[in-house]
This record gives sequence, structure tokens and C-alpha cells, in this order.
Amino acid sequence: MSQINPGIFNNYTVTPRNLTQYKAYRGVTDFSQIGQFDQYEKGYQFLFVLGIPEYLRKIGDQNGTIKDLNASFKHMLEFEFRGLEGLPDLQSDTFEITDGINTQRMINKVTRETSVTISSQYFERRGALIQKYSEYYLTGLKDPMTEAKTYHGLIANGLLEPGLENEVWTMLYMATDNTMLRLERAVLLANCQLTKAESSLYNGSRDSITNQEVSIEWNCFPIFGYQVDKAAQYLLQHEITGVSVKPNEKVVEYSIDNSVKNPTVLDSADYLYGIMDSNTISGFTNPGDYDDQNAKSILSNAINAQGTR
Repeated sequence: MSQINPGIFNNYTVTPRNLTQYKAYRGVTDFSQIGQFDQYEKGYQFLFVLGIPEYLRKIGDQNGTIKDLNASFKHMLEFEFRGLEGLPDLQSDTFEITDGINTQRMINKVTRETSVTISSQYFERRGALIQKYSEYYLTGLKDPMTEAKTYHGLIANGLLEPGLENEVWTMLYMATDNTMLRLERAVLLANCQLTKAESSLYNGSRDSITNQEVSIEWNCFPIFGYQVDKAAQYLLQHEITGVSVKPNEKVVEYSIDNSVKNPTVLDSADYLYGIMDSNTISGFTNPGDYDDQNAKSILSNAINAQGTR
């Protein structure tokens, strides 16, 4: 017996509440039943970096500075993430049926842009991590004076063959509800490439002393779907928060995963600030964490961890 495909209405994202028990705006609005106005609140999101360009990882294997910068840039992308802009809407095109006088439009195509540019805002640091790292990445792809692909010496020395697969990031974006524990929607951002390095941040005037906010822009291929939501819920619970909940249960059933590194602290009363912790040290204890697993295996593990639908 065949099964229908529930698609985006699945066991991994929050399902809209049943509203048939409420009268809402018909007649007197019954604000005493406030549950009918269960609002979606924007502003709760995470970014998880699944993989960095192979050519940068290869350079990092030979150069400790680049290895640390790889880890720092990934860390900044995830832990200083405030949100993004540029995700595509689903849209429809129509054809016309007409008798010469009257016209009816009917949908003949449903589309979503697949080549998009997304952007996120970050604050630049002393030493210009964002600008210099972006410039190093881009000039390795194509030298701005010769337009030769060099990978900063890897190609000429026979250490890595040129290929698009060596030049992209893979990231998973997830929007959650206001508990930050339940997934609303996820997008797999494939084939991400930085689009620019803002050298203009060095423009300045002596009568204007300020910090510098920069926009990090990526060209990417966005992927939506059941399997993406499935992977995102697993990563949210087992890599970000360390708390597992059932997204559509009225009574929260949860478990704590104590193996999660640097879990998101949701209750500030429980947070141990660095000044209170004698064991805290500055810098990365393990700069190579970005290369624990490649993107494909992380995604596969996340999808398979919960079985089939």
C-alpha cells in the first residue's frame, strides 16, 4: 500500500496548532483563549558549518597560521551569527484562459530561485579576520592580475587538482521557535562561495572614529525538504543545544546530551562566565575542530540517526 508524502509537515519541525476550536475574529474576539494567537516570532536562528573549502584545509595542514584562521573564521560564522537575508520565496507563474472578453489565470509553473546570494552582518575584528580571510580565499581561486587559479601554490606543486568541489563551503541554516529547542524550518546551503572582500573598510577620516560592521555575502544553492529538516533537528539537538525535545508534543519530553561541545546556554542564571572559571583559557584549545568530519558524512549521520520516515 502506497503512502502519501507529508513533505514539510513532518516530525522534525513544529506543526501549526489546530485552530478549529476557536472563533477568532468572527464576532467578538475571544482574547481569553490566547492560545489561538500562537505567534511565530522571528529572530531565533543558528548556522552550522558542515564543511570548508578543501583547498583552504589543505593549506592549513601545512601552515599553522592558516589552520588557526580556518578555525577562527568557522567559529565566528557559527557563534557570532545573528541572521541572514536572501532566502528565496516560492512563487508561481500562470497561463491565461480567455474567450476574448473574459480572462482566467491558472498556475502552470511553481518555481524557487536556485542561484541566490545570501548575506549576514558581522563586526570586523582588529587584524581584519573577515576582510583578509575573504581576500585570501578569493585570490586563491583567481589571481586578480592574471586570472590564474593557483590555490596559493597547491596546484603548481601538485598537491591538489583544480576543481569546483575544492572551493566551496557547506552550511546548514535553521530557524527555531522562541524556545530555541524546536525547529521551524531548515535550509541546506550548498556550494557556498564568498563573493567579495571589503577592502573599503580601510577608508576613514580622522573626525570619525568607530567600529566597522561588514556584510559577508555568499553565492549558494539552497536546498529545502524533509531530509534537510531531519538532519537539522538532529544537529540542533546533538551539536548545538544538547537538549532533545519532541517538537509537536504538548508536554515537553526532553533529554540532555552531555557530550555536546560548547552547548548553547539558554538560561543565563546557569552560565559560568569566564571571569568566574579558573579553568578558562583564551584562544582555541583545538584549532582543528573544523575538520572533524567532512560535510557529507555529517549530513549522512544526522539523517540516518533517526531512521526512516
